[in-house]
Amino acid sequence: MEQHTEESSNPSRNIAIFSITALILLALAGYLFYQNAQLRKEIVRINQEYSDLQGINVQLDEEFQSAQQQLEALKGDNIELNKLIDEQIAKLEEQKNQIAILVQKNRNFEEAQKEIDELRATVEQYVEEINLLKEENTFLTEENRSLKTQTDSLSVAYANSQQENQALLTQQEILTEEAEKLSQENTELNIKVMESSRIEVNNINVQGYSTKESGREVRRRRADNVEKLNICFVPEVNQLAAEGDEEFFVRILNPRGETISVESAGSGVLTLLKTNTQVPYSTKQTIAYKHNQQEICLVWSPEVPFEEGLYAVEIYNKGFPVGHTTFKLR
Repeated sequence: MEQHTEESSNPSRNIAIFSITALILLALAGYLFYQNAQLRKEIVRINQEYSDLQGINVQLDEEFQSAQQQLEALKGDNIELNKLIDEQIAKLEEQKNQIAILVQKNRNFEEAQKEIDELRATVEQYVEEINLLKEENTFLTEENRSLKTQTDSLSVAYANSQQENQALLTQQEILTEEAEKLSQENTELNIKVMESSRIEVNNINVQGYSTKESGREVRRRRADNVEKLNICFVPEVNQLAAEGDEEFFVRILNPRGETISVESAGSGVLTLLKTNTQVPYSTKQTIAYKHNQQEICLVWSPEVPFEEGLYAVEIYNKGFPVGHTTFKLR
């Protein structure tokens, strides 16, 4: 009986075990199906991200290549402008690399697209600035060309002016030399004319005098008694000298060879024409010259003491010596 009971209960237990196993397997299959579905979704998402990442990178490269080509096309002969374009290309490449790193890290494609749009705007700004610089450079080049043309014209005009000035200067130097030569010749001629018209003098006589209390003049031969000198001479007739006022300068030299010159007594300085040198004179006398020999006398009172010895007397007319003599005081 008991054996029959055990045999009848075994199938039921097997069924229960099978049922439980089936449920477990079903649940496991469902879990695996779910996991597989999720995995497929993740793979699709990853593939989509990868595809989007590739697209962003491709777009970045294309934008950079396009920008580089645009900027390279703007290069020309201006070294400074070419250097600026290279610097801008380097900045764009750095910006592109930063965007690529940002996308790689954050997977924020919308933000990346904004960065790409900003990169495109930056390129457009660069292109606009460079075009503006090229226009300004073209304008400055034209200005420089115009200025160079003007400078060349001015240089030619200046060179011509210098040549003309040099020619004028040479002519002026020639004229100056000729004028100086003529002036020298004229001076020499005038000197010859003056020399030929000078009036020689003869019979020069110098005597010492003093005045007594009575007012009478007395001739003196001793130096300590002489107060004044009476100087007489006879002008020769020179037909080349015009009649009229003539000035005669008298130079008296003391025994030591010194000119007796007293400014308050009418002494001064005369110029010798031949040597153009100045010599002092003691006194002078203006006479009304006539073409006849007439003795001329003048009195000179220097109010200085005379010393004993031999004195020299020189007479000048028109800047030339015309007579000389000596006298002695004891």
